[in-house]
Amino acid sequence: MDLGLHDRVVVVGAPRSEDREACHAMLDSEVAACITVESLVDVDEVIRASLNTHGRIDGVVMFLPQASSSSVLESTTQELGEAWASVEEVAAAFRAATWAMTEQRYGRLISVVTGSVKWLGDEVDELGVIAGLGVLGLHKAAVADVAQFGIAANAVLRDADADAGEVASTVAFLLSASAGYLQGVTISLDGAKSPAVF
Repeated sequence: MDLGLHDRVVVVGAPRSEDREACHAMLDSEVAACITVESLVDVDEVIRASLNTHGRIDGVVMFLPQASSSSVLESTTQELGEAWASVEEVAAAFRAATWAMTEQRYGRLISVVTGSVKWLGDEVDELGVIAGLGVLGLHKAAVADVAQFGIAANAVLRDADADAGEVASTVAFLLSASAGYLQGVTISLDGAKSPAVF
């Protein structure tokens, strides 16, 4: 599949190795430069280094950590803070990239969050839902700021059953020029399990 990503520079922040590997393989098949980072804390620094090395940044993909079931009401203040820290890390990464994207008048900001933001069922990672909703709010605000510069901000809602390859394929499409008219779109990879529309 040729999505027109040849020579694009993309930074992928993903705590899970299978997500990093799947995105790297997909983007490598498109002949894009893919820099993967395990710790979301380091992504903004890697973006700055990539700008020095490649002279531009075309896409930033941030995977929020997937946690086990956790109840908001039973969580400690520290656990709530750690969950919210991922939202701050996504914001820092997007900030680090958008000034260069604004100058080049092209860019893609993509987040991958838990599909549970659509529908709270049993065994849900409630802290992940809070962080996911925070990131979706960030996307909504970012669209208003960056769309005029050819930068698209979109998200992928990931169900626990969606494999890394399916997510990587969706991310690659959202990184493409063909997805340039998609702004503030949220694609749900849940096999039509949840009844809610988001």
